[in-house]
Amino acid sequence: MRRAVLAGGLLVVLVVSVLIRPATGTTPAHFHHVHVNATNPAKTQEFYEKTFGAQPIRFKGTVDGLFTSRGFILINKVDATPRDIETTSIRHIGWAGIDGPGEFAGFKARGAQFHTPLTPLGQNWFFYMFGPDREIAEVYTGDQNHLFNHVHYSVEDVAKTADWYERTLGMTFPASAKGPRPTDPAARWGTSARLDGVSFVLIYKDHYYADSEHRLPVGRTLQTTKGSAIDHVAFSYENLAPEFERMKASGVTIVDPIAVRPDGVKSFFIAGPDAVLLEIVEAAPIPDGLWR
Repeated sequence: MRRAVLAGGLLVVLVVSVLIRPATGTTPAHFHHVHVNATNPAKTQEFYEKTFGAQPIRFKGTVDGLFTSRGFILINKVDATPRDIETTSIRHIGWAGIDGPGEFAGFKARGAQFHTPLTPLGQNWFFYMFGPDREIAEVYTGDQNHLFNHVHYSVEDVAKTADWYERTLGMTFPASAKGPRPTDPAARWGTSARLDGVSFVLIYKDHYYADSEHRLPVGRTLQTTKGSAIDHVAFSYENLAPEFERMKASGVTIVDPIAVRPDGVKSFFIAGPDAVLLEIVEAAPIPDGLWR
């Protein structure tokens, strides 16, 4: 049976934000897509279709991709295996699940490769799977549905990164997001905001949810997401030009100015915190954006 469970990073810190203009005055962007690098696009499409129920598409007739019910996963073919995602700030992408033990057993029986095994988190469950190019996809049962759920970032400074996303893309984080790093080394430092039903989870890079998670070097430098298995995340506005001028005037680093890309999308690229590459595209919000 097809399922849509690309798991959401452990959303103990989840705060569901109403999509209104935040205190910064910045009009909220919309979630558009996650762009992955794949050595075998057909294999990547098959993995996300059979594992999470994503629908394989040919985006604008030019690029392999998938529709996840809340946005797209677009696929860029590369000749060599992309860099390890764990060197970057993008920790994983995630779907929601309902029955953690049952779903884990089912994926295991079908030969899935796991980064992090089935792990309890309060009354919920989570586990991480490897995709075809070692990208990580989580299943988390906190939201109790089978929809695309979140993008999970490892960050240098939770408060500064949350502030940047509020000012630049109009996300709304809870007031607690602006607090300093906890002095207790056992306390997790993290927060989240939600756009179009997708959560954007920020967790301090040396903090984890459970002992089952693979530890990475303490104090590591986060490398650019460009060229890794998950290359960038894209957000949309219906009118691109004024957002470009606003971001440029506010000091946002413009990586590539407005242009029509080979996939037919009009967009520009910016550098986000923690060396994350972000694309800002001109598109109507989904679902209208599927046919407008």
